[in-house]
Amino acid sequence: MSMDIFVRAIAVIVMLALSPAGLADGVDFRRVALTLNDDNMILLDADIEFSLNETVAEALDNGVPLTFETHVQMRRADAWVWESDVVEHRLRTVLQYRPLSAMYELRDLEGARRYSFATRDAALNTLGRIVGMPIIGRDALDLDEDYLVRLNVRLDIEALPIPMRPAAYLKRDWRIASDPWEWRLRP
Repeated sequence: MSMDIFVRAIAVIVMLALSPAGLADGVDFRRVALTLNDDNMILLDADIEFSLNETVAEALDNGVPLTFETHVQMRRADAWVWESDVVEHRLRTVLQYRPLSAMYELRDLEGARRYSFATRDAALNTLGRIVGMPIIGRDALDLDEDYLVRLNVRLDIEALPIPMRPAAYLKRDWRIASDPWEWRLRP
């Protein structure tokens, strides 16, 4: 009997150690808001704070591009696991330091927009600002249904240069991610 309790305790500790919430580090949501515009579109606004640890900041300052992914999904609140999302968006942005110009560059992989900044903090502040991102038209939703909206942000280790990936998989310093921000919505 005591062995069974011990095995369960070990299983819980392993699950907690491997859970995404236990790995979240470096990304915090300051403000998240959904609004409805005049065209009946639901829009997302967010202020996200990024704090890079010494390992990741050093890699960035040596020219390693960092790809951050912002994942927004909306599901029916009582959806089964196998049901597809009502809508899903992935915003991918690359932050890179350009040593020749001594500038930090943000590049939106979806729209191919580029912005340059003199400081890392200015680049991170802009990276963390989402203004008026269209999520879905209200007309596409069932007005009698509740929906669950989920937002999370992470550093994409798969986008790092190949020689850096093994160390990034093994070192906790590279696990920069937010805890998911979830809320219920009734359109």
